[in-house]
Parts: sequence; structure tokens; C-alpha cells
Amino acid sequence: MKNITFTKRAVVAAVAGLALVGFTSPAKAVFVDLGAAGQFGALALTHGMDTSGPLGPNTPYTFMGNVGVAGTGQKFQASGSVSMAPGAKLYLSSGNSFNSSAPGVPAPQPQNAANDAFLNQARNDAFAASTFASNLAATATYGTINNTTSITEGAAGNYVFNITNINFSGNDTLTLNAPAGSTYTLNVSGSITLTGGSILVAGGLKAADVLINYTGTNNVQFSGGGNSSQIYGTVLAPFAEVGLHPGFIAGSVIADRITLSSGGEIGGMTQVPEMSALFPLVGLAVAVGSTHVLRRRRLTRKNVSV
Repeated sequence: MKNITFTKRAVVAAVAGLALVGFTSPAKAVFVDLGAAGQFGALALTHGMDTSGPLGPNTPYTFMGNVGVAGTGQKFQASGSVSMAPGAKLYLSSGNSFNSSAPGVPAPQPQNAANDAFLNQARNDAFAASTFASNLAATATYGTINNTTSITEGAAGNYVFNITNINFSGNDTLTLNAPAGSTYTLNVSGSITLTGGSILVAGGLKAADVLINYTGTNNVQFSGGGNSSQIYGTVLAPFAEVGLHPGFIAGSVIADRITLSSGGEIGGMTQVPEMSALFPLVGLAVAVGSTHVLRRRRLTRKNVSV
């Protein structure tokens, strides 16, 4: 087992700036290809999605990317100030219901055979991606991480860490630190509970370089006023509910069920509007067409083997 270095780091800022960057290519979490699931900022695989409350402090919208409910006989429910970024789309499988009193949530896309096939493919791709990530050879293995911790790599590479539990309270943090061009995959099997704690990135890592593949069935729990619980990365939890009550994820959430309240936010790694739509009073010229922030990175024999 690799040694864990305990450090006290200030919470890195730039959340809003990261979350508001325009992404035009399908999302791929590090080198694990999410397939059609990568087209979503928030995707409920089997059960529904329930969102309520005010807007959070990090982004101007509750959902910065496309939203989908892929199961059947489920519900998308939204109330209060819940909103989706301009250009983001809502997909519901046929037979799912739409119950929203939130003016910032658009009507769903047509519930037809084509969109049903799209959602079913996204669901299958999400499960396949989780299995693929779980079978990657681990760079290092940890038990329970419940204190402020840094996992640092000095050379650029694709790194995989198997972790039993991440359980934080107060202001504890897990900082993932590596040079630019690196990717981190965290395979977590037991539980993820952030009660005022966060999973952050440092060095050259970005949220787009991190995949947290949670294979357990316990709810992934976020809480803490002002969205003090944060994750920089994509959360893939095909067998569990992810609940932000509140909390902030600077990435995508793909889970069995998704719930948000009290200002919970999902930054989203996919469909994000032009900057002009977000900041009409600011003279920003952003060339979005060729932007590819999330790129699939090939596995290297040096760091990762299947």
C-alpha cells in the first residue's frame, strides 16, 4: 500500500470559471470512454431525478449540461429556482413523467423511439464504462481516507487508485495532484460521504482529467452550507443514488438516481452555451467550435494495463 501524504491545502477557487467553459465535444472522463453517456451532464440510469431549491453559489444554472432519465416508469421533478443552461436539453424515456414548476427547466425532448434508443445506449455505455474502469490495474490501493490527504504523482501518466471509502467531515479534503497531461481514475467500492469535505485537483490536473467510479450501493452523500462539499471530476455511480443536499460537482454525474436540494449544482462537462448567453453584458469573444477540453487519452503500458 502506497503511503498517503497528509497536507493542509486551501480550497482551490476558480470553480465558476471552470464550470462555465464551453465544451463542444462529447464528454469522455479521462481515458475511460463513456460513450453516449458522455453526452450528458446529469444522467439517471435506472431511477428518477428530483431537484428543488434555490440556485447555488458556483454556477448560474443548476445543470450546465444535458439532463436525462434513462429508466422506465420514472419521474423528472423540479421546483423552485432549478434551471438548465441555455442550449442544454432534457431527455426522458417513453413512459417517464415530467413534473416541473421551475421556469428555468425546458420541456423535454420528444419521447419517441429515436430518443429512447439514445437513452438506452447511454445507459448501457455507462455500465460498460464502470466495468472497464473497475478492471484497470491499480497504481496504488487505499483503505478508508477520512482525513485531509494528498495523492501526488510526479510524472505525467494515467493513474488508477482503488479506495474502499472516502468519508470526510468538516473541511477535510482529498487533493489529486499530478502534472498536466495526467489522468486519475478512483475506483471506490464502499462509500463516499462528504459532510463539508471535498475532492480537489492540483498541479496540472483538471476536473476533466478525473473519473470517480463508485461501484457500491450506498448513497453518495453531499452536505454542507454554501456547497462547501465539492468534487472536481466526473462521478459515475451506476448502482447508487448521488445526493447533493447541497453540494457542487465540477463535472458530470451519471448515477442510478440523482437528487439535489438547497442549491446543489452539477457543473456538467457537455452541452454548455456560448459565453455570450451567460454573460450578455461582458464583451467576450470565445471561439467554441474547435474546443475539445475533454479528450480520450490512450492507455499507456507504463502506468495502466487492462
